[in-house]
Amino acid sequence: MHPDTASRVRQSWALILPQRKTVCRDFYQRLFDRYPELRPLFKGEIGEQADLFVTMINTVISALEHPERVRPLIEILGVRHADYGVRPEDYAKFEKTLLDTLKETLGDELDAEGLAAWREVFETLSQTMQAGAAH
Repeated sequence: MHPDTASRVRQSWALILPQRKTVCRDFYQRLFDRYPELRPLFKGEIGEQADLFVTMINTVISALEHPERVRPLIEILGVRHADYGVRPEDYAKFEKTLLDTLKETLGDELDAEGLAAWREVFETLSQTMQAGAAH
């Protein structure tokens, strides 16, 4: 991953960190409002799911320059999500909702390059998860 991509993602995540739980809860609420068919895939409460999501984002961001360090973990996460019933087409729904949530939360602090950086990170993450699920 290009260092500029990693830097943009880290900078915008740093802005979200103080309100991360609220942002992640809002993300899940938005996801389930837009795609109610996804709600049954998540067994826990939104707050619990938001905490897990924050942990996952922190893990991914910590290894942006060295994704091989977390690849096995992300592949296992993909297997788990497939076991929960997440389908390949669901990743695009997740991505759109995530990017919309980031844009709304960060406003002018997230420019086109920052949004593209998040898109690249998410697409790499979802490809790795799906590769894990395919094994």
